[in-house]
Amino acid sequence: MDDALAAAPRRRLGLRARVALTFAGLGLVVSVCVAAVAMHFSDAYVHRLIDEMLRVEGEHLRYRFALDGHMPSPPLRHFDVYSDAPGGPVPPAELASLAPGLHEINGAHGEVHVAIYSTGANRLYVMFDIGEESARERHLARDLVALVLLGTLLSAWLGWAWAGRAIAPVRRLAQQVEGLEPPRQGATPLAPGFAADEVGALAQAFDRYQEKLHDYVRRERAFTADASHELRTPLAVIRGAIEVMLDSDPDAADAARLRRMQRGSDELRDLLDALLVLARSDEDTFSGTTPDLDALIVRLLAERADMLNEKHVQVRHTGVAGVEVPAPPRVLGVVVGNLLRAATQFAEDGALHVDVSAACVRIVQSPSGMHRPTPVPRGRGVEERADRVLGLGMIRRVCERWGWQLDEHADDDGTRRFVLHIMDSGEVRPDLG
Repeated sequence: MDDALAAAPRRRLGLRARVALTFAGLGLVVSVCVAAVAMHFSDAYVHRLIDEMLRVEGEHLRYRFALDGHMPSPPLRHFDVYSDAPGGPVPPAELASLAPGLHEINGAHGEVHVAIYSTGANRLYVMFDIGEESARERHLARDLVALVLLGTLLSAWLGWAWAGRAIAPVRRLAQQVEGLEPPRQGATPLAPGFAADEVGALAQAFDRYQEKLHDYVRRERAFTADASHELRTPLAVIRGAIEVMLDSDPDAADAARLRRMQRGSDELRDLLDALLVLARSDEDTFSGTTPDLDALIVRLLAERADMLNEKHVQVRHTGVAGVEVPAPPRVLGVVVGNLLRAATQFAEDGALHVDVSAACVRIVQSPSGMHRPTPVPRGRGVEERADRVLGLGMIRRVCERWGWQLDEHADDDGTRRFVLHIMDSGEVRPDLG
């Protein structure tokens, strides 16, 4: 269970969401700091104001008490006045031990400020109850909490809005990079469309990478095309010599060897055609459509009829006429021709089933019971034996370039299956098993 959770990909936030969260965190920290500072200064200001009121009122009451020895009348609303003089209001017990001056004590209802004055042999106690002030501080605390929440949400919204504008060049660059095709269209400069900043530096890096990729693809295609052209001349000479030798009525053994050489030259010709298609499949000369796929495959089977007869392979063909494919006949001919060669390269007898439908071409070569292939060594799969077919890797690359899917399978009994999916018609693809 833990391994499955560890292996599961973690969902990561986008750049815009991360910027918004950063702004929200910044707004939270700033709002909390502002609220804390506001609470501190508010509390300090209130204490200074209370002490000043208590001092002024206390001095006035002390003067009047010292003048006539009577408590002020009527009683004050916010102040409680006590005296230890005979007949005066008795002060609370917790005030008796306090020295003259200003004090803060904790009363039954909260914080209490006390001013004690000495008037000869007696003392005057002036108490100020800040219960209403405590209620005001609670309201202020709630207001500051609301301020913190509002500041955090506002910062997150501003971060989301500004991040969208800030990363707009990055998104535009990503869209342009998504549409790039250096192998087909060459290097497309991106840097001129961006400012000389970090995004512009990233665009310049993409431009340099495009140039390197385009140069690499160009060199690869040039080498492949040159190699295929250069090999055609000696191959034509070899084929011509073989045909001349076959026309000179050789004996049966020599004729068999010459036909084997001829089949080898034909296979080499197919490989050279695949190389040429792989090198030039993006050029305008390889544009067009194939009006009838089944007719093309019939022609390819007819060209290989002699070779299949020599191998004692029976051809069983079924197809649908009029299937149009958006690809030039030369490309399809090279791909299907190489698949036919790959299916029958090691065949000695048996049957070749070729089925053409509107969505795919299915090629199956089934050997007879008389000639079974060499079993695959232990520890090596049948797919590895399929990879040993000459030129099959190039055909895969041609299919990838044209957006086709090639499925292949080889059984232990020697049956080889190739399914070329050339269209996405919504049909269920045939099983290779």
